Amino acid sequence: MPSVISVPGFLGGSSKSDVMMDSPEELLNMFVEKKESSEPRGYTQKTLRSVEGERSVLEFPFDTRIGCRGLFTASDGTMFAAFDASVYRIRRKDDGSLEKILVADLMSRPTQVVFSETGGINSHVVWVDGSPFLFAYSLKDGTFRQFATPLRTYKSVDGNDSPSVGDTHATPTHVVCISGVICINDSENDTWYYTDPYVLGGATDERKVYRLVNGQVQYGPDGVTVLTDTVNIASEADNNVCYLWLDRYSLPKFQTAEYVADRITAMVLCNDRIYCFGTKSLQVYTPTMTEDAYGNSYSVFSSTGNNTRDNGAEIGSTVASLGGKVFWLGSSTIGDHSVWVSDGGAPVRISSNSIERELRGFGNISDAYGFAYAYNGHQFYVLTVPGSDKTYCYDVTTQEWFNRSTRDPQTGRDRYWAPSFATAAYGEIFLGSYSAEFLMQVDPDKFTDFRDNPIIKRRTSPVFVKDFAPFRLDAFWMEWNTGTTTQSNPVENGSYVSAFNPVAMLECSNDGGNTWGMERWAHGGKIGQYFWRTEWRGGFPCGGFQLPRMYVLRLTISDPVKVVITAAKMQITQTRRP
Repeated sequence: MPSVISVPGFLGGSSKSDVMMDSPEELLNMFVEKKESSEPRGYTQKTLRSVEGERSVLEFPFDTRIGCRGLFTASDGTMFAAFDASVYRIRRKDDGSLEKILVADLMSRPTQVVFSETGGINSHVVWVDGSPFLFAYSLKDGTFRQFATPLRTYKSVDGNDSPSVGDTHATPTHVVCISGVICINDSENDTWYYTDPYVLGGATDERKVYRLVNGQVQYGPDGVTVLTDTVNIASEADNNVCYLWLDRYSLPKFQTAEYVADRITAMVLCNDRIYCFGTKSLQVYTPTMTEDAYGNSYSVFSSTGNNTRDNGAEIGSTVASLGGKVFWLGSSTIGDHSVWVSDGGAPVRISSNSIERELRGFGNISDAYGFAYAYNGHQFYVLTVPGSDKTYCYDVTTQEWFNRSTRDPQTGRDRYWAPSFATAAYGEIFLGSYSAEFLMQVDPDKFTDFRDNPIIKRRTSPVFVKDFAPFRLDAFWMEWNTGTTTQSNPVENGSYVSAFNPVAMLECSNDGGNTWGMERWAHGGKIGQYFWRTEWRGGFPCGGFQLPRMYVLRLTISDPVKVVITAAKMQITQTRRP
């Protein structure tokens, strides 16, 4: 007896498995959206929605074949972008278009560029690129400066309190600013350095330090007045040490991540805390203002209790923060290839077994990177492994995973999603890619990528069984937003047809998604045909078993249209009892 049922789990995210009876589920270039109303209204509480398209808005030099290396939006609303070998300030003109203004050239390539901002009356955008320099741009007067990083400093091992200073400069890959204090890591060890508050915000680069003789502060004739010397924060006259990183006693201001003695791979600011990632550990710091013996205020950093010995980020480029949360691809002494999130408390694992198994199967994933952005009420963490052609996206709002891709125009095959960075500016979301010379913008009215290639929407269902007995698939129906497209497409003799009629392709498997049967196509309804139900009837050749006991459905839509799937049903007939 035929029966009509909803396709179990069709409106869900990616959960791909290598076990036939487990799940071949994949959601590509679509994400799950849940109804925010808890009131039952007689319709589904989940939909599948296609991702927005992208359009290129600004072109940059591509001399080194390296595109975007970092994006940042300052407190005044303007955007900064690192492309190729330069940093630009991106300004929106009165007509709405964007223009780029060269700020500075970079010292290294092709490393990631990380930005931050000092705040204060004379706020500076600062950045590092893996070279032994800190770069700073004043938002107030547009001046650009660069400073040497501190000489590598080590805690004393001979019992005295004076640190040992090496003869090589730190090479920071990350910078964060908190309460006006600039903090940088050293990519080669477990030490990070910081400045006095708002050290770049004064009218001049001059500062006062205590006059020392044999390490002792000197006083005036009255025995009370502390003698000082005036120095320039950018000067390296004293033992090649930039005064930017010294305290009033001319001692280096640094912290050693002593919880676990591993190399610092990333630093990120979240909820007024500094997350300091090592290769196998995480240590969290909070700042506190205090005073020295002479009444001068300065910052000190204390480690919170939210530290982990077995959960770090060996690949620092996978660390990202958004909405009071920090995301990263974890690594530890007991395992790796898990994705984690923390909002200040203990880290929470968010990756599934299937994702971790897939990541582990890639072998070398050192080229992985991650970023985060928010759009239309969703918060996304994006993790890409270019060498394995995979991009995983986690939707914080629904706690569902999905995949993204970009069509390679040279080969015609789908590869990892091109964007590597994201930032919000001018009321829009902008994207940048290591592999492209364009600044991109998310465009909800565009259904192709930034090179006008199609965005393939695909849903592979879970395995469906019925009492472990053979059954026949008679029909499949899909409810989706038919009749709403605004696109035209050359479908008749090379001419554009205004009433474009999008199509969807259905494939069926009866061996757990290992092999697929013949492609079946069906129309989704022309403009104005709003309640068109797309239907597939008749036989569904799958190959494989003569009397199938399982089915997997794979739906693909490549037309440049917005897709919102609200329901999927099928008709089955059980052929015999188990």
